[in-house]
Amino acid sequence: MFNLVDFNYVNEKDRRLTELFLSPKNTTKKYILGINKLTKSILKHIEVDGIIDDFTRVQKSRKKSVLSIDEVPKDSIILSASTGSPLEVKNTLDTQGYTNFNYLSFYKYSKLPLAAPPFILDFEDDFKENRDEYAYLYNLLEDEKSKEVFTKVLNFKISFDLEFMQGFTNKHEEQYFDKEIIPKIKNICFVDGGAYVGDTIPQIIKNFSDYKKIYAIEPNNLHINIAKRDFGDMKNIEFINCGLGSCEELNPQNIDEKQNNCDHNYQATDINSIDNIVKEKVDFIKLDIEGAEQDAIDGAKETIKQYKPILAICIYHKAEDWYKIPQKVLSIESEYKVYLRHYMEGIFESVLYFIPKKR
Repeated sequence: MFNLVDFNYVNEKDRRLTELFLSPKNTTKKYILGINKLTKSILKHIEVDGIIDDFTRVQKSRKKSVLSIDEVPKDSIILSASTGSPLEVKNTLDTQGYTNFNYLSFYKYSKLPLAAPPFILDFEDDFKENRDEYAYLYNLLEDEKSKEVFTKVLNFKISFDLEFMQGFTNKHEEQYFDKEIIPKIKNICFVDGGAYVGDTIPQIIKNFSDYKKIYAIEPNNLHINIAKRDFGDMKNIEFINCGLGSCEELNPQNIDEKQNNCDHNYQATDINSIDNIVKEKVDFIKLDIEGAEQDAIDGAKETIKQYKPILAICIYHKAEDWYKIPQKVLSIESEYKVYLRHYMEGIFESVLYFIPKKR
């Protein structure tokens, strides 16, 4: 059985730093690292001495000076609002001798009405109600590395403590193409569900240079046009402008939004299924579609039954995806080995792999 910390877990150091950061009596200079909606959320409730961001040209943020790290006194307290590379930021600040802690800890211990950290707040209630379902996934996992990833990520989601994520790094090039897991396939037909601006396409080509066909499926018109611009001259790539779901759903009323919305987490209005879109043998399906993965699996039942493709499915968008996605896939086709990997320092990019036992 998996070994997880209790929901009453407290990191005493981060709790004390939160109290110190909040205390009006504290004379230590206080800074926030990073400029994003989390930083703006903090500034609604607390005065700080400045904002740190070595990578911005912005000189002011909500009337606060934007500084580089070398302008910050060594005896300051730094609250990091970094989401993309929180461990790298922490390790750098530790090495430079700064007292520091992360937004997740501040969110947990301050009890202020702050901006919600993404993809984590639905976990506690879901886990408490469905612990046996999480155990189901743990027992499915094929190797010890998968079980280690399971334990570390869930401990992080329970505790909000980045210490449980030590050892993870941002490995975007390996995501979906983990050489420990993915077998070599000749003349692959690849379904790229959630193609975004085509950022997965170079890795598909690198790993499967003799590919037969790539279906790049993306609901956002702006994003898929960028993908077409950058990769449209490459052979046998079909760009399809729709979301993925269980069936075909067209909504022509939202065409202006579809054409002009630039958000990464844009929600599709025109939807179709993999079974409808792809009428040939499929070898590999990748899904990173902002929480619609379960519906997309429902819409790929016939493809999965007939061809048993490799599946690489993101499960970080919703807590229930950790167990409902394997339940759905294995109810369609039971002859899969299941692996779990994580490719980022924070909560993003947990991927569940389904590898056919026989090809």
